Amino acid sequence: MSAGPGRSKAARVTTGWTYPALPVSAARMRQDVRAALAALDADPDAVDDLLVATSEAINNAVEHAQRPSRPEVRVGLRVVGDTACVSVRDFGTWREGSPSRDRGRGVALMQAYGRVRTECTAQGTTVTIERRLHDRPR
Repeated sequence: MSAGPGRSKAARVTTGWTYPALPVSAARMRQDVRAALAALDADPDAVDDLLVATSEAINNAVEHAQRPSRPEVRVGLRVVGDTACVSVRDFGTWREGSPSRDRGRGVALMQAYGRVRTECTAQGTTVTIERRLHDRPR
């Protein structure tokens, strides 16, 4: 398959942002990541999927990171070829949320929209979400 208008097989983006560890940071992240991906002519549905999953990762970082050494969340974006990889890092220790029937679906939501990896260390948790930016034609 050849690259379409505005698409490059060698597309490469590497950038990142730091946000306060507050729920409102998810909205700012969506604006920043969407703007960074705009030049790649990515499939709008793929971008939306990535943003939903990343918003959930930020919300989890804000809610579950305890005693953070820094009250911030770092978001990194790397695009190589047709694949975007977004990482969300907090600087606290993990705390399980209280069990509830209407909560606890965040990881499943992220997994529905991309390939998800989680790494927990004493210095914080990093969630990485990977998603293709252009779906193949049917």
